[in-house]
Amino acid sequence: MKYLPWGLAGLLAIALIWSFMATPAGETVGTINLGRIADESARAHQLNQMLSERFDELITRFDLESEPVEDDVDRANREREAYSEYLSYRLELEAQFQAEVDAVVQEVAQSEKVTVVLDEDVVRHGGKDLTNEVIRRLD
Repeated sequence: MKYLPWGLAGLLAIALIWSFMATPAGETVGTINLGRIADESARAHQLNQMLSERFDELITRFDLESEPVEDDVDRANREREAYSEYLSYRLELEAQFQAEVDAVVQEVAQSEKVTVVLDEDVVRHGGKDLTNEVIRRLD
């Protein structure tokens, strides 16, 4: 037991040395705030508008505008089908937006000579914030 603290100190020293060696000198870390990108980019607003329009179209197409009545036995099935189509379209738009954001983040990182980009939620200190430039390029 008396060697345990020395062993832990040795492991910590090895981990620190490894982390310094794993990050080449001059490597720049960038950060992005995905929440801000989703809230502030014109592209995200455009995709949200498309989703809203699809929702309205589904409500009309499945005849769900009126309040439910007891003798409408098929309404639950129509609601499930409409909701299923809505979720499918939403997932499609989310995947499209994520792909667009990833492409723009890569472009911005290359132009800013940033080698690693992390979500700012996982960074406690430092990093070059690329969020504004990503939002600008998505518009």
